[in-house]
Amino acid sequence: MENANMPDLTEKTLACERKYTGKIISVDLLDIELPDGRRAKREVIRHGNAVAVLARRADGKFVFVKQYRKAAEEALIEAIAGGLEAGEDPEEGARRETAEETGYDVTGIRFLTTIICTPGYCEERIHIYLAELSASPHAQDQDPDENVYPVVLTEQEVEDGIRNGTIFDAKTLAAWLAYKLNA
Repeated sequence: MENANMPDLTEKTLACERKYTGKIISVDLLDIELPDGRRAKREVIRHGNAVAVLARRADGKFVFVKQYRKAAEEALIEAIAGGLEAGEDPEEGARRETAEETGYDVTGIRFLTTIICTPGYCEERIHIYLAELSASPHAQDQDPDENVYPVVLTEQEVEDGIRNGTIFDAKTLAAWLAYKLNA
C-alpha cells in the first residue's frame, strides 16, 4: 500500500457539551485536540444507527418508498429505511422496516455494506441489506408519524431515475451501488 506511512489522524476529545436534545437527535459541541497538539471544536449530531433495504420481488422488480422529507421540502424515492430500536439486531430491523413500510415480508436477506452518510458532523451508521420479498404484500404498519408509499420499479427504471436525478437520496444511491458491485 502506497500510504503505509500515514500518520495517526485520531482526534482526542477533551470535553463534550450537550447543546440540544430532541426526539431523534442530540447535538454535542466537542473540544478536541489534533494529533499535532492544536485545539479545535467539532459539532456532532448524535443519532442512533439505522438500516436501509434494497428490496426485490420474485419478478425482479424493486420496491422502494416515496415520502415527503421536510428537510428537503420534497417527496423522495428512497430505499426502505428506518432507525434501529435499542438493542435491535440490524438484520431484524431491516425485516421489520420492510414489513412496516411496504407490507411485504422478507423471505431472504443478505448484508451488503455499512455507510456513514455525513461523517463530517453525524455519527449515524446505516447498515444496508438486499432483501428478497414475499409474493404479495399485506397491509402496511407504519409508525403514527409516517406517510410512506411503496413504489415498484424495474432495474431499468431505477437506473434511469438515478441518471435523470429523480432518485438521488444518498443511502439509496449507496444501496444501489453496493447491490451492483455484489450482484
